[in-house]
Amino acid sequence: MKIKVALVGHPNVGKSVIFNNLTGLNAIVSNYPGTTVEVYRGSVKRNKFDIELVDTPGTYSLTAATQAEEVTRRVILEEKPDVIVHVIDAVSIRRHLYLTLELLETGIPLILVVNQIDRAEALRINVLKEELEHLLGIPVIMCVAVKKIGIKNLLDSIIESYKHGPPTPPKYSKNLEKYLERIEIALREKLPSKLKRFSRFIAIHVILGDKGFKDMFHLVPEHLKAELSKYSKQLILERAEKADNIYRKSVNAEEVECLRLSRVDYISVNPVFGIVAMTVLILAITWGLLGLIAVVGHKIPHILYYSLYDPFIRHLIEKIIPQGLARYILVGDKPGIYTSIGLLTTGVFFVFFMILPALIVLYLVLGVLEDIGFLPRLAVSFHKPLRRTGMSGDAIMPLMTGTGCSIVGVLSTRILRSDRERIIASLLQVLGIPCMAQEVMIWYVLGKYGLLYILALYLLLLLIIVTTGLLLNRVMPDEDSILLLELPPWRKPQLRNLLKKTYARIMSFLRTGVPLVFLGVFLANITYYTGAITTIANLFSPVVSGLLKLPSEICVALVISTLRKDVAVGLLGKYELSPLQTLTAVTMITLSFPCIGSFTILLSEFGVKRTLKMVVLMLAISLAVGSLLGLLSSIISI
Repeated sequence: MKIKVALVGHPNVGKSVIFNNLTGLNAIVSNYPGTTVEVYRGSVKRNKFDIELVDTPGTYSLTAATQAEEVTRRVILEEKPDVIVHVIDAVSIRRHLYLTLELLETGIPLILVVNQIDRAEALRINVLKEELEHLLGIPVIMCVAVKKIGIKNLLDSIIESYKHGPPTPPKYSKNLEKYLERIEIALREKLPSKLKRFSRFIAIHVILGDKGFKDMFHLVPEHLKAELSKYSKQLILERAEKADNIYRKSVNAEEVECLRLSRVDYISVNPVFGIVAMTVLILAITWGLLGLIAVVGHKIPHILYYSLYDPFIRHLIEKIIPQGLARYILVGDKPGIYTSIGLLTTGVFFVFFMILPALIVLYLVLGVLEDIGFLPRLAVSFHKPLRRTGMSGDAIMPLMTGTGCSIVGVLSTRILRSDRERIIASLLQVLGIPCMAQEVMIWYVLGKYGLLYILALYLLLLLIIVTTGLLLNRVMPDEDSILLLELPPWRKPQLRNLLKKTYARIMSFLRTGVPLVFLGVFLANITYYTGAITTIANLFSPVVSGLLKLPSEICVALVISTLRKDVAVGLLGKYELSPLQTLTAVTMITLSFPCIGSFTILLSEFGVKRTLKMVVLMLAISLAVGSLLGLLSSIISI
């Protein structure tokens, strides 16, 4: 027998940890039909029951304000799960109970999972489980997700709730209940049959003026519409009061200490010191990574490649494959990483001796920052400056994840509250934020001239991003950029979860990135073997040689950048360029046409018209900046 379960809760409450503990690696990710928001699905067996789990995006309310919150509501109304599991934080129960009451109003069996109970106990917060169950009329599971405490009890409770049936919805004052009943009766007659079971839930949201149900406002009789505003306010107040009363009776108030921000939090969220402190911390992390990657991702792999791998693979291929096209494609006709451009030489070096070691280091560090609660504080610190570019502090998280992969970064903009914010964040991301694989190549190619050139590149990209954001904020229609964010507690990273996330990200790169890296190397190889390099160079020579003051052969790298920008940057090592020319070429590759993966995602997220506008703007900016750098290069060389 199958049971469908929806996991619902605020962001950062441990919902995904519970999902991963229940499903293990049997999880798949898919876009929700009609949207671009991902939901996670998995399954687990328990006592002859096949339990299908749907991990919904984090939501603060079922009155959807973001696309992610809308998807959570659609999962409930359209998929009609048999059971809803609401995950809350034991330390901040008061803030979560409002959503609990909303979920009760759906009429679907509900389980409340109180997570991080160990932290609550450490803070002397005593949650009265039996009292909470009595007041809500639903089972309550005490849980510590990271330690898998309470997970088995949750599975048993899901089965029992499925058998028991729906709970009793919250009851309000007599006049409000009477008005709600009249609205419900008016709507039920005209609702589609699949939504009739949710008539009370829909009636409540119509009273609240929920835009998601604006098509149903006309179904309300005229004599009832006049009082919508009055009862909307009353409903919100009564629901909030009910949630507060439940909290006071179910949490031992005498033992609750006032939870104050730590000294670190005071600094991190301060409008002035926070920005300075976070900026210094990010720079320290970045330069620390540069030093670490210089060893782990550069020196050691180079020694291994040149002393062991390269001699072996060349000897093997030359022994078994005669000279010709096949050998040329595999190992080229000249020794050296860049001069050979072979799949088994340049291709293997790029992936396994350069990018992969550095990515492991970078993803481990990013995972630690995520797990300790650093990114939400970064969002609070940078909310004010980001508002000047038309975004809220929430945008810092997509921008940060975009340093791993711009595809992931663009997809992460779904947490933002308006299309305007999503467009600005996505454009700035694909325009001036190199992915980790590209950054590894940048550090290698520019690093040989000294850290000053790497710093110059990042400062230039930052200037371009900020300037573009300020202009977009003025040009695009104005909407308020608000920040609604709950700061999670500082946590100690769990090694198992950290390794699991890093493994998943590395496997994603191996599945999607590696084939394109080898394809890029293969295309570059063929252009030289067939002599097509001459045709390409002549075609783009007026721009490349005339405006950018670069050798015409660089055209190959620029073309390859539409496929993989990291490969394009890596190919610059093949040419004899001055430090400033290398800086110009790297800047052009970064700013120009997005890689094919990012371009595809932009099309799916924003449509053809908006994506083409972004690409045209990117090309215009890249040519303008490239021309200025080319002019500077000419002046210096005179």
